[in-house]
Amino acid sequence: MVVDFRNLWRRDPLMKKVIAKFGDIIAEGESIFIEAWDFFNEQTTIDRIPQSIYDKDIAINNHEREIRKLLVEHLSLHPKHDTSGALAMMSLVKDAERIGDYAKNIAEAGVLYRGTIKEMKFFARLSDTQQRISVHFPVLKKAFIDSDEKLAKEILRNYTSIKKECDKILYDLFETELSPYEAVTTAMLSRYLKRINSHVCNIASGIIYPLDQIDFVQGDILE
Repeated sequence: MVVDFRNLWRRDPLMKKVIAKFGDIIAEGESIFIEAWDFFNEQTTIDRIPQSIYDKDIAINNHEREIRKLLVEHLSLHPKHDTSGALAMMSLVKDAERIGDYAKNIAEAGVLYRGTIKEMKFFARLSDTQQRISVHFPVLKKAFIDSDEKLAKEILRNYTSIKKECDKILYDLFETELSPYEAVTTAMLSRYLKRINSHVCNIASGIIYPLDQIDFVQGDILE
């Protein structure tokens, strides 16, 4: 494990704040991800992105900046302690922030698409992939706060199969006759889901592996 976040939480008030804010980022990313996809399911067509999605994305960015400040302050007070933990947090918080960005992109893809969203040929497969990813968020938050390697490994166990399904949707798309709008939207969604899966698993890898091995799962780099 890179660092036992529970021990940092107990002994350092600054790191206690960092871990709490990181948990908030994961929760906000989950909220955007679910809201963006629910928006797909509830709307026949999408004219604009709800302001709540932008508000949550801004909140994530603010949390990220606050975490960076807290980590710098922590290292200035303890220059010879917890360096690897602080570096790991710098890496993981960027992954968490990117989840929010890609989740927002899902809603943006819906605005660009011209047609009935639920009638998209690959919509059922995309929805199934989204559901497989969405169940990881509460597990990820608990795994991080509790430094629970077992829970983190549960997430990583599904990484490859979700990644392959995202790739398969894209490959199958090339063999299918669709309108340009539907083809491009499908490609965008498969890539966004793949990236969100990767960033979720990047964070999970940080709970298990040492700093130099974050973003790797059994030798397979999380792209």
